[in-house]
Amino acid sequence: MALPADHRLTRIVATIGPATISPARLRLMVAAGMDVARLNMSHGDASFHRRAARAVRAAGRSLGRIVGLMADLQGPKVRFGDFGQAVPIRRGMPLVLTVRPAAADPERGVLPVDYPHLPREAEPGHEILVGDGAVRLKVRRVRGERVYCTVIEGTEISPRTGFHLPQAKPHGPALTAKDRRDLTLAVELGVDAVALSFVRTGEDVALARRLLRRRGSEALIVAKIETPQALDNLDEILAAADGVMVARGDLGVALPPERVPVEQKRIIEAATASGKPVITATQMLESMRYATRPTRAEASDVANAVWDGSWALMLSAETATGHHPVEAVRMMKRIIEAAERRLFKLPRRRRAPGPVPVSEGIAEAATWIAFDVGARAIVALTRSGATARQVARFAPSLPVYGYTPNREALGRMTLYRGVVPRPLRMQRTFSAAIRAVNADLKRRGEARRGELVVILGGSPDEPLGVTNRLVVHQIR
Repeated sequence: MALPADHRLTRIVATIGPATISPARLRLMVAAGMDVARLNMSHGDASFHRRAARAVRAAGRSLGRIVGLMADLQGPKVRFGDFGQAVPIRRGMPLVLTVRPAAADPERGVLPVDYPHLPREAEPGHEILVGDGAVRLKVRRVRGERVYCTVIEGTEISPRTGFHLPQAKPHGPALTAKDRRDLTLAVELGVDAVALSFVRTGEDVALARRLLRRRGSEALIVAKIETPQALDNLDEILAAADGVMVARGDLGVALPPERVPVEQKRIIEAATASGKPVITATQMLESMRYATRPTRAEASDVANAVWDGSWALMLSAETATGHHPVEAVRMMKRIIEAAERRLFKLPRRRRAPGPVPVSEGIAEAATWIAFDVGARAIVALTRSGATARQVARFAPSLPVYGYTPNREALGRMTLYRGVVPRPLRMQRTFSAAIRAVNADLKRRGEARRGELVVILGGSPDEPLGVTNRLVVHQIR
């Protein structure tokens, strides 16, 4: 069954920044293919994020599209303190890191760090990776509030530069005071998803969910996999989260370069098996920060992320501060569409044998029936968005229209592979919902008289989340 020419399965997440805050630019980005706007809470103040959220919603409304909002929390940042100018270093040079700013003496190689847990976490033999990993230090010993190191590689260390201890077990809180404030702001803005940085365990996700629910939010939680500890605990993180992100920036600092693509595939495979959204991120079209076209390697990277099974791909600096943000979105859309034309067309089968929940079984059956009868589309009637997600996990290669009376569910579905969110007033019966969908698809020109659509959902009087009906409907 051929993929409709105007339908794209893989979602595009684009970061909003100084280059894209204007309403006119955001409207162009939505028109170019942005499905979800990312608010990077590491940059910009509350006023900026409020302005961005309003502009994104307005751009979507003006084009008749549902655009999701995702707040990406900064997480616990480990940084050097302020010490004036950059300090030159050389291989073999001794350095001392102190958590007491008053004890710092940069001219003698004693540098302050803005992380009180460092002496508890660092152990002899551990590596400290500074910035993007261009500077590497090795811990020799720890004495009181000081960590004694030797330079392995690098030429200078600048004030306020971040660093990583990939071998250490973190002692700091999973959510900082800033993260908690930003979480409150995210709920105020009505975001559809929250991305958690430096997730270590499933309990980190559970904590964030408790905080969201106390604030009255059912936003999706996307756990960013960017540390060795997160890789070790991937299964429990996937069980606790609503989705994951392959955060290749910090992951690429913590791991050798050759391991990143291997772990990327493992994360995507695990998320696919769990039926959860997975976003592949970082430097996908990095050269388009300045150039109007990507490198061949970047185009291949985007295509391979699609073929691996990513539900969404993310643009970061390309759209936040880049010179060609609209072109970057447009180019990513073109590469995705070209890659998807080469996708294997059969729906995916679940790997686990044996009984499954009724909702999951019906979703899988719907994708295969739609394939077998040559249906024009699959329609998920859903109140929470869960039915649409269940269908998306089986990767059908035709449109999935997620009809819902729930405004929050509309936003959540923007992250689901192949799902087009659609508002629909609450209907009294399942039959009434089918008639309403029939009329809407015809009005939009997305299905013609005589074509088949597969419709699944639950009766209006059933509990939330129950999917127990499946109909092959001929458009009238």
